[in-house]
Amino acid sequence: MECLFTSNSSCLSRFTIVSYLINIIKCMQIKSALRLLVLTFLFSMLSCSSDDVNPEIKDDVKDEIDENIKDESEENIKSYFKARISNSNRENVLISYKSDTELEANNVQSTKEKIWNTWKEVNNEIEELPALSSKTTVNTQLRSWDLIDEDPMPFYLFVKKGQTSPQRKPLLINLHGSGPKSSEFSTALSLSKVYADAPSVYFVPQIPNERRYRWWFQPVQNAWEKLFRLAMISDEIDPNKIYVLGISEGGYGSQRLGAYYADYLAGAGPMAGGEPLKNAPPLNYRNIAFSFHTGEYDTGFGRNKLTALASATFDSLATKYPGDFIHNIVLQKDRGHGIDYTLTTPWLVAHKRRVSPKHISWVYFPMHGRYRKGFYNVAIDKLPGMKEENEFNRIVFDIQYNKQDNTVVIDSLLMSDDMSRTKEMSEGQVSLFLDDSYIDYSKPVKVIYNGKVVHNEMLRLKEENLIESCALFGDPNRLYPAKLSIVL
Repeated sequence: MECLFTSNSSCLSRFTIVSYLINIIKCMQIKSALRLLVLTFLFSMLSCSSDDVNPEIKDDVKDEIDENIKDESEENIKSYFKARISNSNRENVLISYKSDTELEANNVQSTKEKIWNTWKEVNNEIEELPALSSKTTVNTQLRSWDLIDEDPMPFYLFVKKGQTSPQRKPLLINLHGSGPKSSEFSTALSLSKVYADAPSVYFVPQIPNERRYRWWFQPVQNAWEKLFRLAMISDEIDPNKIYVLGISEGGYGSQRLGAYYADYLAGAGPMAGGEPLKNAPPLNYRNIAFSFHTGEYDTGFGRNKLTALASATFDSLATKYPGDFIHNIVLQKDRGHGIDYTLTTPWLVAHKRRVSPKHISWVYFPMHGRYRKGFYNVAIDKLPGMKEENEFNRIVFDIQYNKQDNTVVIDSLLMSDDMSRTKEMSEGQVSLFLDDSYIDYSKPVKVIYNGKVVHNEMLRLKEENLIESCALFGDPNRLYPAKLSIVL
């Protein structure tokens, strides 16, 4: 055996033996981590050999090692993505990705594309949106999703063709009212077919259970987040033109969902509804379009009065912040609970989502006991320790970005359930994900939190930030290479 590791011509050289072993290892089906370890060890033996080793062979082995490192990294990213998807209903804070790979500014776009493609690949392995049918064949295309702790949710998913046929079309989520669910479902489907918004894609769900007739309960929240995730990777849906609308109970639901998921939406259109504003904080509607139609004589549950209050509130916000609170709130004349429903979607589809708004308002509020873990480019790192039943059960964030000065100004306060009182924060931590739409990478970023400078340094661009933001938002427009954390 001793002669195997000499350069004696009568024996096998170290180079010959190691090269032979490397070729065997390259062909073996073993885990990438072990494969990489063995290849690296053998290459080190090859590098130390006194043999006259062909440089091209050594380079070939090194390339194989580099490829294994790449494969191992990609497998780690996929595992992280799969874990975030499978645990999405249980996680309430940002889960970090363990890596420390720095990026140059000129490599950000290519790395972003690579990570997004990996995200799409992982999702496609798990589930895709059903194939779109046309509205003429929709009656034969009833689908269903299983929900967590709830009955399955049937739905129709179909496309309406228009005079033009862009590859990516608006997606409209149409929620029905609270009568017998079979007839309400049928009505929502019929109205969806005739609304004048083509070309468009419609998602028309049926409430899973009439005993729990709320579109915003936790099990259905999971369905919306799944829909957003799959819509964002669809080649047929425009990620910047997603809308939620509905009538009566669907109006209540769409108003709440519009405030809760505003960062995914271009607009919301409740009809014949009227939520108390604490259930759908108007500040969260900054940067998206809000349509709201109710009959002037729709007195049930104070719907007309609540619509009038919403109108006055949005008018005030729009005056104070020009261009930020786009709205069209109408009390239809001489109408009761039944109104003209055809006016909502043509107005909505004229508006697109603001992908990187420079002024973000977020009332971090609970919906059926659950808080979101992110909004626009904000992530919750550490929970602020409050519950829905608390008197102060929400936080109001105000965040402004000024790229010219490379400054971020963020203010936050605890807010009471009725949104009438605020007080200072005492715990919690958030992260802001950033890209070059918000900051200049080449300069220090100054962060002012509640009037105090808490950061004034350059930010590192890192692959892990792209991975984390991709998993958190599942949005092709929200992969960010930079991140900074703020203790509340």
